[in-house]
Amino acid sequence: MMLHLLLQRSYYIPILVAALWFGWRGGILAAVTVAIVYAPYVFQVWSQNPAYAHAAYSEIIMFPVIGTLTGVLADIEKRERKKVAHTAQKLAEANMQLQASFAQLRRADRLSALGELSAGIAHEVRNPLGSIEGAIQILCRPNLPDETRKEFSDLAQAEFNRLKGVVTNFLEFARPQRPQQRATTPAAILESVVRLASETAKLAGVSIHIDLPEDVPPIMLDPEQIKQVMLNLVINAIQATPPRGNVTLRARMKSSTLALEVEDEGKGIPRENLEKIFDPFFTTRADGTGLGLSIAHSIVSQHGGTIAVTRNKGEGMTFAVELPFGENAQQLDTFRSGIHDA
Repeated sequence: MMLHLLLQRSYYIPILVAALWFGWRGGILAAVTVAIVYAPYVFQVWSQNPAYAHAAYSEIIMFPVIGTLTGVLADIEKRERKKVAHTAQKLAEANMQLQASFAQLRRADRLSALGELSAGIAHEVRNPLGSIEGAIQILCRPNLPDETRKEFSDLAQAEFNRLKGVVTNFLEFARPQRPQQRATTPAAILESVVRLASETAKLAGVSIHIDLPEDVPPIMLDPEQIKQVMLNLVINAIQATPPRGNVTLRARMKSSTLALEVEDEGKGIPRENLEKIFDPFFTTRADGTGLGLSIAHSIVSQHGGTIAVTRNKGEGMTFAVELPFGENAQQLDTFRSGIHDA
């Protein structure tokens, strides 16, 4: 009896397999075939048991029902799988197009930056070369008075020095040196910058002030590079500040960064130029190369920091260089604890 029940249930296997493989048509065909094979067996073996015969014939009716239902569900699943595959293919194609577009944009951006750099270099090199060429032509004249010869010799030398400075600044921008970091106090940086800029400030009639809290700890950085950044910002601030004005150097501690700020009392930077001031060769001064702030931005970035500019509430601008304490976090906590205990 158990064997008959097991064989009876095994008739569903080909129906389910056909429905899953070939859909509802395959399910119905398999169900009809199984019913034809199964009906004589039921009639011959179980004809003496009418109750079981009715149940068995009812089960034969269920064969096409099961085949159709399973086939329909299999067809739905196949359609959904095709939709998913089609959608995945479209997404893959869209992703490839986006990657290609992004690569083209990056290439266009690099070409645009290269074009701007080339134009800037050509502009900055052409002017001193023209002056040197004119000076040489004059110096080649016979019977030239000594005073005139000295004047144009000095002019050629000055233009040569200017040209050399442009090339040097461009090399510093294009191939910045890796920071040689060591523990340095902000006070040492700011005081050194004030000493270097004091003569320029005196000639411009501008006063320089330092606002430095006592609890600012040392920080790991390249002192020469950061000094170059701050000196550039201070010189710009002095040139922007009118006589009898003030330039303030300030150091502030934040949660995990040190902020070094330079505040001037000039007319300020026009809003349309704020997004361009760190671009190479962008300058608003006739004698500027436009590389100072670009080099400063590169140096600060190599230190893992940021440089930004904001407009003061009154007059002038404030440039802020923020440098991470990084490995100095534990040292900073120890320093603060010592100040607190004292």
